[in-house]
Amino acid sequence: MGLSICCRNEINKDGTTLLHVRFKTKQFDKKIPTQIKVSKKHWDNRNKRLKPNHPYYSLVNKKLNELKKNVEELYDQNAFSVLTYEEARVRVSGGSRVSNVSLYMEQHLKSQMKDTTYHTYRYSILSIARHFNDSKNITFESLCDKGKWSKLKDKFKELGRSPNSFNTYIRNAKAIHNHALKDDITFTVFPYVRNVTAKNLEPKWMRSEELIKIINNLDSKDKDFKVSATSLLIYLMMFSMRGFYLKDIELLSMNRFVDSTYENSERFLFGEKNVVYKHNRSKSNKMGLIYMGLDPIKEIILLINKIIDPTCKSIFPLGGGKLEHSFWIKHSLRFKAITDHTFKSVRKAFQTTGSILSVPDADMRELMFQSDSTISKHYKDTQAPQMLEKYTGYHSDILKKYRVSEMFEMLKDKLNKGGAIS
Repeated sequence: MGLSICCRNEINKDGTTLLHVRFKTKQFDKKIPTQIKVSKKHWDNRNKRLKPNHPYYSLVNKKLNELKKNVEELYDQNAFSVLTYEEARVRVSGGSRVSNVSLYMEQHLKSQMKDTTYHTYRYSILSIARHFNDSKNITFESLCDKGKWSKLKDKFKELGRSPNSFNTYIRNAKAIHNHALKDDITFTVFPYVRNVTAKNLEPKWMRSEELIKIINNLDSKDKDFKVSATSLLIYLMMFSMRGFYLKDIELLSMNRFVDSTYENSERFLFGEKNVVYKHNRSKSNKMGLIYMGLDPIKEIILLINKIIDPTCKSIFPLGGGKLEHSFWIKHSLRFKAITDHTFKSVRKAFQTTGSILSVPDADMRELMFQSDSTISKHYKDTQAPQMLEKYTGYHSDILKKYRVSEMFEMLKDKLNKGGAIS
């Protein structure tokens, strides 16, 4: 491949002509026009430079030096990756080269999408970079290396990782690459990588009978008793909050309570202070309302706060906002160890319990902050008082069916007798 700065043969009336960059390969020979005008008689075609007496020498020479630098960078780039005509055209025309994927996402992609989508993509890229390069950075060339994807697939298979994890990495990487192509940031070709076939596994969820048995078997003399009991309380909180994930719990704030909007009904005290909570789910940004007056939601949160920080006065943020990432890792691992389930299984438990009670699918989607893809979303006011009462009724029935109050009292009694709380 050859790249060279040339002068057009055509001359304007004022004696000037436009420079272009010649892009030559075995397949074709094309010219990339620039916006730099030079005086034909003051142009040194052999050395590709201006003669000292060129009009506006300093100004034109500055632009010419920038073009030369650009061409040199393109030529160097071709030494380690295939340079396409389209990429050369964009760069010569003033487009910038951003090879770092994370930098592209920060500078270009972040403003084009919702925060939740951006953070999902960002976490995927950071994980891919760690697997590919053992670092936080990755280039588009590396992202499009089919050999590295094949090695990652084999690594996941060897470690017994979920097929969904690998497939999610591929899907998100391809989406980011497509955005970069449309933005003329990269011209690399994303390889075809076959997805890993996921096994048709039966959804695992923890039945209330299983959880009660685990609580009964807790030994207050065990060195991990307090961590075990706290992890079970966190699970009950997640269930009681209609399938919250840890990220949702971290977003909880006293500023999100809706006061002076709703009135008391025959069944629920919606008019009381700090009982109707407005939440946007971390994953979908779907907004919904939760009535915190149902037993034992507040009691669970207050007990968790008491265990973490006895001086904590308000229910949110959890633990007074002092929780480190290590706290969640520690309790997630402990919960998995004593139950053989993950915290994320809480959504399956809530969904299944609602289905057992014959709660309509549309109402379950609303209860669990799932996006509504039907046309009715444009006409249905899910925050109307009557709707809040309907959803709260379903919510209450699910908590009772799953025996949340019973399990909470069992855990509280165990913690009291074990001296973990006073």
